[in-house]
Amino acid sequence: MNAPTFFSADSHVNEPPEAWERIPKNLREHGPRFVQDPPGKKGLFMVFDGHEPDPVGMTFTAGKDKSGGAIRKVIENFTWEDWRGPWDANARLGDMDLDGVKMEVLYPSMARNFYSLKGEETPLQKAGLIAYNDWLLDDYCAVAPKRLLALCLLSALDVDWSLEEMKRCAKRGHKGAVLPSALPEGMSYSDPEFDPLWTLAQDMNFPIHYHVNIVQGRDRMAARLKVITKVQQGRNAVNRAILEPLKLTTDLVFGGVLERFPKLRVVLAEYDLAWLHPFISKMDGSLQRARSEVPDSTILSLLPSELIRRQMYITFQDDRIGVLGTEVFNMADNYMWASDYPHGGSTWPHSPEVIESQFKGVSNEIKQKLIWDNSAKFYGVA
Repeated sequence: MNAPTFFSADSHVNEPPEAWERIPKNLREHGPRFVQDPPGKKGLFMVFDGHEPDPVGMTFTAGKDKSGGAIRKVIENFTWEDWRGPWDANARLGDMDLDGVKMEVLYPSMARNFYSLKGEETPLQKAGLIAYNDWLLDDYCAVAPKRLLALCLLSALDVDWSLEEMKRCAKRGHKGAVLPSALPEGMSYSDPEFDPLWTLAQDMNFPIHYHVNIVQGRDRMAARLKVITKVQQGRNAVNRAILEPLKLTTDLVFGGVLERFPKLRVVLAEYDLAWLHPFISKMDGSLQRARSEVPDSTILSLLPSELIRRQMYITFQDDRIGVLGTEVFNMADNYMWASDYPHGGSTWPHSPEVIESQFKGVSNEIKQKLIWDNSAKFYGVA
């Protein structure tokens, strides 16, 4: 095929057992471990003491048959050699070329389980995040540093630690930092305790990233692979795809974070676009009405849409409706396409066809911004 031309702003690396060898032994004895066929389950699972096991094979399902029971079979019969690209950078480059992708920003897969840890487990969380940050840069992205861009993982449980880890990782070559997209009840990213983190990220021009379903203090598999009611299925889907980014955006916008830190850049990954458009319209209208009704109250100086356009960037995979709204809502500089390789929602290995179908009737200028220019500019590789 022709030379790769797409920039994926949200792809994943699937960490092999070697990624965790840097964790001190006194902490690692509590996890992570890779267990074949743990009690009541079939397949290879990542296990922490006291937590729901996470099936490794579930993160290797891009391009797989999605008909009834097919993904379950992938999970139950998974072996590392089935597909090397997600954990072997040399093999990954061929997968990227096949899909027309030239550059990728990398998010974690199994490392997301470290965000289920809390309380007395916090030292293990931080040790695991350090191990991931170093493995990703030294052992994976180093194979092709001009094509594979690393993001470091930070802890929301220890801001002082995260400040030092962010400085360390920025010096080493990471392109930004990831924080959990949802916090436990009673915590908010608008809390003053996070202000030093926003100050440093702003001063260093080091963007903060939030990825769908990376939740602090909740097991990733708590509601997966289980028989649940239709209502529960629906609520889980709505919480993950709509309420999660809405709550996060509300805290960042109405909590004053974006207004107080005007140069802070924030990425929302894998949420797609369409949910944002009614939020922009309704919140702008609500604020304009409040300014008229209660002019003396404490109100944002800028409209939510103005803050979002100035500082927030959103990735999408296959969202035709969202793409069509790009120009209407003046978001052409804020949206970034992504493949989500190698996860189940990925457009791999059909990204060229998916992109073509999404951009029918959309100008070439906007298309070029969303599939390359915005990401290249954002990560400083333009």
